[in-house]
Amino acid sequence: MAFKIGEVYRISNRYLEIIHNKDIFSKPVSSGNGLHIIGMLNSYVSIPLYNSQCAIGVIFEQFEASKEREILFDPKNETIISKIRLIGTYNPISNKFKRGIDYFPTLDSEVLTVEEKELGAIYNSTIRPNEPSLELGNDIYFNDLKIFADPNILFGKHLAVFGNTGSGKSCTVTSILQGVYLEKNRLNNTKSKALKTIIIDSNEEYSEIFNDSDNIKPDWLLLKDFSDLELSHKDLSFYELTQLLKEESPNVIPYLKSAVKKLKKTENVDEKIYYEFSELQIEIENAVPLDNRGNRDNFTIGFLKHIIMRINHFCSDQRFNAVFNKTGNTIEDFLNSDKEQVLILSLKVANDILALFVYMISKSIFNYKTKYANREKDNILLVLEEAHRYISTDSTDQMNNYYIEKLAREGRKFGVNLMVSTQRPSEVSHTVISQCNSLIVHKITNNRDLDFIRNTIEYDDKSQIDLLTSLKQQQALVLGEAFAFSSLIKIAEAKPLPHSETPRIFKKE
Repeated sequence: MAFKIGEVYRISNRYLEIIHNKDIFSKPVSSGNGLHIIGMLNSYVSIPLYNSQCAIGVIFEQFEASKEREILFDPKNETIISKIRLIGTYNPISNKFKRGIDYFPTLDSEVLTVEEKELGAIYNSTIRPNEPSLELGNDIYFNDLKIFADPNILFGKHLAVFGNTGSGKSCTVTSILQGVYLEKNRLNNTKSKALKTIIIDSNEEYSEIFNDSDNIKPDWLLLKDFSDLELSHKDLSFYELTQLLKEESPNVIPYLKSAVKKLKKTENVDEKIYYEFSELQIEIENAVPLDNRGNRDNFTIGFLKHIIMRINHFCSDQRFNAVFNKTGNTIEDFLNSDKEQVLILSLKVANDILALFVYMISKSIFNYKTKYANREKDNILLVLEEAHRYISTDSTDQMNNYYIEKLAREGRKFGVNLMVSTQRPSEVSHTVISQCNSLIVHKITNNRDLDFIRNTIEYDDKSQIDLLTSLKQQQALVLGEAFAFSSLIKIAEAKPLPHSETPRIFKKE
């Protein structure tokens, strides 16, 4: 049953103001799933319109009225002003909610509490009947009200998950992934293409998230350490090789090009021919002409020193050699499989090696999916955990970002979906974040990140950003195209959990 809590006192293009008495806060209302204080901050209200529909709004600010505001002020019964942000229109006949306002309420219109039936229609208005739906969690204020999202919207236009360390970010990623395969199992795959999921597990958290799951067949799950993967340097173009070696000097490039031609035994430096990477430095030195005494020119050797040291760095790095000088499983093998698969890549390596791996993986995905025959074959979900480590805003990392940014901009056209998870959203490529049309944001306390999020989202959602600093673990603000409107929810618990618990300095035996 709806209760009147006040009347419309002021109307503007951005919000409404309502007037009501302070004593409404002392009247908890039973809703079937607990007691709720009506008229509280962040609660929803309904305002009847002349066409039998209702404008739905959210209380985002409250203060006591004063004589200066030129309204009736009764010191015996203090008057409260609440600001209401309108979010959409509810039709009680069809039980449908539509985002956006066509008609505004009039002055003195009654303001009512929102009933659970209305809330259910509002929260899940993006879900279409008989279509896939992904359960995300429950409303913070109405604990029994489940919140769903259409996975085709959530992933089809990319999803970003933000949050400080310990806020529940990894658990949210896990819960969503588990929910995806639960829903696919429920649908018995009759309405969906094969899904290939690749998880960039840079902190080794996700290796057991599908243990004992009835929704994942044993032969679907592939756990790969970085050393099990082949990413051959033969697949790098000459330009990519120069970027890997961080070399752009016009004095050095000719020597590098000469060495590559010699090792590949071809004039085409971009041709995919394998060679021993360790021999590259030898051939660069051999390209330096001899003087009359048969010695290499020391001056030339001097300005080649940087690239030689860089090559030595990679050759002496066991992590690099484990992948770039072997024949093993390739990303192409995974992509060319005809079945559903989940590839969890354990990439707990230094940032420069990690960035190179992700670059090569995203390049392989892009090349695979841009072949016309593969466009309709399957969908790919690429989960980028700790994304700030390898797709950053740093201008020196533009090559690392290249294919991820192309997938962010164009992936929707050919079935590549991104889930970007980070604790530092302001440090992630702005191109990638700008393409994420849905956000799940846990507790954020860094001012730079808060400002970045505030500048990323729609104007109507900005008032919610100040709530982020006080969220509890697993609570999140959800906003964007996959959701009817921005709202606070508690994410469904992941079972099993990822290995992301905070280490204890002291603990009981």
